Amino acid sequence: MSDTADVQVEALAEPERNVRGLFMAGLALANLGIMVAFFAPLQNLLPRMSEQISGPTGKEAALAIVTGVGVIGSVIGNPLAGALSDRTTSRWGRRRPWMLGGSLLGFVGLILLPNMNTIWSLTIAWLAVQFAVNAAYAGLTATIPDQVPVRQRGVASGLVGLAQALGPVIGVGLVTFVVVSLVGGSYLTAVLFVVCVAVPVHPQGPAAAGGPEAAVPPW
Repeated sequence: MSDTADVQVEALAEPERNVRGLFMAGLALANLGIMVAFFAPLQNLLPRMSEQISGPTGKEAALAIVTGVGVIGSVIGNPLAGALSDRTTSRWGRRRPWMLGGSLLGFVGLILLPNMNTIWSLTIAWLAVQFAVNAAYAGLTATIPDQVPVRQRGVASGLVGLAQALGPVIGVGLVTFVVVSLVGGSYLTAVLFVVCVAVPVHPQGPAAAGGPEAAVPPW
């Protein structure tokens, strides 16, 4: 069997070593940050920004443009980042570069949102945020089958599902009742997104050319 075929077989092998609780907590935290970055703008910040730019009579049409075009970022970002992360080789592994890169791009986009003064500039900024959030989400989602053995996937999926349910509530609650200004709400969302996704150090070792992550959980 050729070296390339050996690597392909290794990449598709099911993980066998148990992951630890902190690893799964990191997965949940990252999912929480992604949900905050998605739903806080969509359900609170963007409608207010659209009204601020277009006025009360034009806010619905403006919001439809912003969110409608923004969907393109989701449609492209998730499958593209997922496919490219399958082929990524770096000392950081396959998935982590896309998670970190997506969180940093999303951070910049969220910071820029309240500074946009036209509907089209707001649309472009939100399009970038959507692409970034989905790129990070694609890498994170693929981490579970990459590193979590079948016997632990129920627990991992339950924690991730809990974080996905809490994320919208926490995100919208913070920008509605705690930091109500558009600038402050956007900045808080940006910080939570990048911190939740980037700070948990997922146990991913270097990947061989097209190979799997080195599943050696340090936690």
